[in-house]
Amino acid sequence: MIAASIALTLIPIAAGDAAWSFSPDLAERGFATRAGTPSLQVAGTLEFGADGRGGGLILDGTTTELTITERGADLPSALPVRAFTVGAWVSIDRPLRWGGIIGCVRDDGDLEKGWVLGYDEQRFTIALSTEGADDGNGHLTYLAAGEHTYDIGRWHHVAATYDGHACHLFVDGELRATTHAQSGALLYDLEAPFVIGAYRDTNEHHRHDGRLRFVRLVDHAMTPAEIRSWAAEPAGLGQLPPWVDTTLAWLVDPFLTWPTHEAMSVTFETTVPTDATLECWHETGSERRIERSSRSAQLHHVRLQGLRPNEKYFYRVSVRDFRGETLQYDDRSFRTAVTDDRSFTFVAIGDTQSQADVAKRVSDLAYMHRPNLAVHAGDLVDTGTVKSDWTGHFFPAMQPLISRVPLMPVLGNHEQDAPHYYDYMDLPEPESYYAFTFGNAEFFMIDGNRKLAPGSAQLAWLDHALAASTATWKFAVLHQPPYTSDSNDYGDTHETVSQRGDPNVQNIITLLERAGVDICFSGHVHDYERTFPIRGGRVTPYEEGGVVYVTTAGGGGHLEDFDPTNTWFGHKKTRSHHLVYVAVFGDHLEFQAIDQHGRLFDVFELRKTEGRRERVGG
Repeated sequence: MIAASIALTLIPIAAGDAAWSFSPDLAERGFATRAGTPSLQVAGTLEFGADGRGGGLILDGTTTELTITERGADLPSALPVRAFTVGAWVSIDRPLRWGGIIGCVRDDGDLEKGWVLGYDEQRFTIALSTEGADDGNGHLTYLAAGEHTYDIGRWHHVAATYDGHACHLFVDGELRATTHAQSGALLYDLEAPFVIGAYRDTNEHHRHDGRLRFVRLVDHAMTPAEIRSWAAEPAGLGQLPPWVDTTLAWLVDPFLTWPTHEAMSVTFETTVPTDATLECWHETGSERRIERSSRSAQLHHVRLQGLRPNEKYFYRVSVRDFRGETLQYDDRSFRTAVTDDRSFTFVAIGDTQSQADVAKRVSDLAYMHRPNLAVHAGDLVDTGTVKSDWTGHFFPAMQPLISRVPLMPVLGNHEQDAPHYYDYMDLPEPESYYAFTFGNAEFFMIDGNRKLAPGSAQLAWLDHALAASTATWKFAVLHQPPYTSDSNDYGDTHETVSQRGDPNVQNIITLLERAGVDICFSGHVHDYERTFPIRGGRVTPYEEGGVVYVTTAGGGGHLEDFDPTNTWFGHKKTRSHHLVYVAVFGDHLEFQAIDQHGRLFDVFELRKTEGRRERVGG
């Protein structure tokens, strides 16, 4: 492959015709419209495939993208109005639910305008919005290529035409789908970006993972014969072998999230799109059920419902790909959430972001204790936008724990609010923050990356959720610590003053105290710290409403250190990789902190006798 980190040279081709041809030869790259030669912005490094594999521009699905303009309003005469033909040679390495080849689209709630040539997990698609179907805010029709599926890693020619009355979609020169649902002039949202190699609008951004060659846009509808002729050049391109390995395998082993008394979510991902079947049965062999996926995909979420509280169930995952090959995962088991009169245990882990071997040791140690639940204080991965950080680091390191113990995480700053987090995690709405009950406890899962200032939506939600809670035990979980004795995250303590915690998340302190939260778990600072109970900015006995703050950020990230002088709130500190283990039975709570080698280094107990708080040791 040849790499180049240069902008494309823009050269005229023909009036009314815009085309992009990608190869290392600059003379073959061109773009022209009647609007002249606007700048084509390149994100990422340009790499080109070898000639023997069909060449083409390689897009990595993470950084590479070509932007014709950030705002359609800046290039109005280059956008077709009454009719168009758009197409490309394309190879898809990683199917997406919302894949984009080229388009200028806005699909945001009821606002639906523009057009985009793209694909879903199986088929090529074209979407467009016109005056004839306008409901006042635009309306997009998504047209898919019938039963004709694409082959991963192979070149396909895809094109779409619109003549003002009908839209046709062609794959490899053949007509595959038609719609008459749209008519008249095309509708645009002039704030929508015009891009190649992505499905992108104001609230979604899905970059293409694969290759592109000769992307073309003209302002008239080509005939079927012209489309067939276009798809025939270059000869033999569609017969080249796949660019990527298409062996059926598990990309992400099955794992559990969102436990309730009656339900559990199972998520898994395969290397190629599959149809999936999930079998589930009670440990006695009764209550057998089968759930099947509604569509072929690589990533599957299956919500098992109608279960019984505090019961053990087995589950089995089977998948089948487009060639008929099958794969089955070994049987696993889980226990549903317990009722408020039953005991349970949970582990708290944070910052598994790097050093997969360490994260694996911590995860295996957690599983050795067979907890009912695992909560994660954020920074699951090092870079949330990099898929391999999830598939090659986080998920392998967390198995077998999360295949048998449901995982409930919060966002860290390293997740970067990336789509991968939301794609993988099946959580209560709105997912970036949420609350859930388990036994006689309620967990308030907070996003410390979003605003928590007075008047913010999240702070208002937290205030309401805490006030409405009737749980015996209340736990807050977030990434950034409200209190920390770290050495330099919030001011270099060797040279100057520290803020002693994250200013944004410190806005929750008053709410936690007012609601009687027992323990607040956080991550971010790669060490272990337990504060004295705190209320009103002072060390206050737990019996008098003090909240205990625990930083548990020893899941795998490189360790940090503490202020060389103790803080007014600092109690127990340890610089080691670790986990926290908590047992709850009725009005009694036992707390343990355990390092990666299994050594116990902190312990305390809390009790609530007739509603009154009591701290026992620690």
